Amino acid sequence: MEPLEAKSYLAPYDPAARPVVWFNDDFPPDTWSKPHVHPWGELAYTGHGCMVMCTEQGNWLAPPQRAVWVPAGCRHEWYVPCEARDCSLWIDQRVLLGVERFTRCHVMEITPLVRELLLHLTPQPYSYGADARGRLVAVLLDLLLESPEEAQPLAMPSDHRLVELCTALLTTPGVSTSLAQWAERLGMSERNLARLFRRETGTSFRTWRQRQRMQAAYNRLKQGESVTSVALDSGYSSISAFIATFKQAFGRTPGCVFRARGDN
Repeated sequence: MEPLEAKSYLAPYDPAARPVVWFNDDFPPDTWSKPHVHPWGELAYTGHGCMVMCTEQGNWLAPPQRAVWVPAGCRHEWYVPCEARDCSLWIDQRVLLGVERFTRCHVMEITPLVRELLLHLTPQPYSYGADARGRLVAVLLDLLLESPEEAQPLAMPSDHRLVELCTALLTTPGVSTSLAQWAERLGMSERNLARLFRRETGTSFRTWRQRQRMQAAYNRLKQGESVTSVALDSGYSSISAFIATFKQAFGRTPGCVFRARGDN
């Protein structure tokens, strides 16, 4: 697929009329945008699927329980490795003045309430005023200001060979293709691939894959899938090993996440 142009059909964006506008687009797998820059901040978020945001400050993954903030004036492009719904926001940066983290790229946690507001607002026209929709936007902005920053976001590579590798891990987390097998597939030595992966992501191939598996497992448990099926699909033959790894990653067991899904 040819890289997509930035969504010029929303321009000119008039922040004086409304401080927030949004997208509601479905994208097929392997969709790239062209590199672009705009004078408003962007909250990159997908209602389902995931998005990889590539910026001058780094590359990050945005699954449904996370979003990537890109400040005004930061050149960026994005990549959708699997089918996804884009529910991103454009935000007038002036409404975020005084909050240091909104001056730089970062990954933030998306609470169940923020997620529901995004899913409710984005299918609707953004021509709101001092009405019910406008009040929801004001609440959403307040909640985004309070949303915690992800302490250790999953960094994504920019090298297209590693993008292919990481995309496969994202779409089939249970497949246990080894680093040596990937090196052969990409026409590299295992040592060079290991070095390139660490340089691009800041971590080892093994650690990155485990963290990605745990993030994918968390999302599936929140959607109501059983611990056993999620563990097996994540590449674990031992349920107890999956539970131990999950608890180490999130501080609670997968059963707790599964049972708490109805409380959100």
